[in-house]
Amino acid sequence: MLTAIHRRVPKMVLSAAMLGLGAVMLTGCVNQKSEIAHYDRILHAHPAATPSQLVVPHVLTLSHAMTMANNNNEHLAIAGENYLQALIAHDRAYATFMPTVGLQPQDFQRKGFNETGFPGIGNLFQTHYFDLPLQAQLNLNVLRDARAIQAAGAAAAQQKALLLDLQSNLLLEVAQTYYRVLSEQRSVHVLRRTLRVQKANVASMERKEKAGVALRLSVLQSQADEAATRVQLTTAIGNVSNGRATLAYLIGAPSLAGAVLVSQFNPPQKIATLATLDHTALLDREDLRAAGDAEIVAKRGVSAAVAEYFPTVSLNFNTFLYKESFPSDSWWSGLFSANIPIFEGGMIYQDIRKSWSQLRQAALQRQLLARHILEEVRIARQNWNTSCSLVRNLHTEWRSARAAWRQAQHSYNAGLATNLDVITAQDRALSAQLAYQQARYTKRLNMLNLLRATGRLTWPTVRRLASAEKIKRP
Repeated sequence: MLTAIHRRVPKMVLSAAMLGLGAVMLTGCVNQKSEIAHYDRILHAHPAATPSQLVVPHVLTLSHAMTMANNNNEHLAIAGENYLQALIAHDRAYATFMPTVGLQPQDFQRKGFNETGFPGIGNLFQTHYFDLPLQAQLNLNVLRDARAIQAAGAAAAQQKALLLDLQSNLLLEVAQTYYRVLSEQRSVHVLRRTLRVQKANVASMERKEKAGVALRLSVLQSQADEAATRVQLTTAIGNVSNGRATLAYLIGAPSLAGAVLVSQFNPPQKIATLATLDHTALLDREDLRAAGDAEIVAKRGVSAAVAEYFPTVSLNFNTFLYKESFPSDSWWSGLFSANIPIFEGGMIYQDIRKSWSQLRQAALQRQLLARHILEEVRIARQNWNTSCSLVRNLHTEWRSARAAWRQAQHSYNAGLATNLDVITAQDRALSAQLAYQQARYTKRLNMLNLLRATGRLTWPTVRRLASAEKIKRP
């Protein structure tokens, strides 16, 4: 069949058709890097080409951990693809104002007529021909399609805001994991130092028991206290290992491979008033901005539903690049039509009702989210104030408990206190020290959580944190 086509169709027509097919195939090639760059620019991300190229520095600061998570976490990339697909939907909505053009090659073959009894009748019918028609079609409802374009633009803005909101949540999650690891590492350090003291105390009690100057009860109490500290130490070591594994997962690294975590973030002591924080949150929270965009999408949906009552215009144009079929002198045709809905069985009315319901729902969701954001700001600010007070009070408690422990040791050596008094004072000093160290990390984390609640935990914040960390490095 292809041989017959080549025999009948001029080479120029075939060349034009092949060039057109080649152009269509070339336009189907997508630059993957250019597509990904649409959301990488928003995130300020520079992801590694392959996971094997990820390099975890020996000293992993908080800002570096946040940067690695921003570059390599797949959740952000997935949300970025949602944003890209929204941009594609917006561009696709514009395509409704463009005609569709296509080639429809036709090759017709028929066995010749048997002219028995009807001589010459076969000359009235074609037994074979090849046509190359070019068809163009355009369907428009201007008001409806314009509203669809506006809705698609608002949907793209919504996905962008959701992407930035997810970035903020991820940065906070990295900080929470980072400080949880630091807190547990500090606990391990304190417990190991305490364990060395308790082991020496057990050995001292055993020697005194042999010398007959200490009771067996004192030895057992010392051994029990040492064992309890070992349990705490084992738990803390396990928590450190689990936390480092979680942090490696968040930043996209196979493991932290012995990286050292350091705390160089010192939050400011003064914060803005509650009214200022509320105003900032309502302006800068990306999830609230996304809810507002969703409401705009719903409004455009109402307009598009109402526009269904307007006429739809269709334009069809057909011509031939090459033609052999009868009649051979008819080379083009055109059709203009308009569809004016008169009775649609109530379908358009139901679409309008549904779109209004979706608009009310979107408005209620935005209102609910705004109230929830104000609640988060109040809680975050109160937690910050509470943590500041706790750090001061726990530091005082730790210093007093440490002094009481030393005094109990001196009293025991002078015979004025029992070994149980020493152990009790030691436990209290240990608990106070651990609580103080944990409160210091909680204070830093509460400041980051306040930044998140007000919509300020963004990429510029990470950059400022990185600059501060570089200044503090020796």
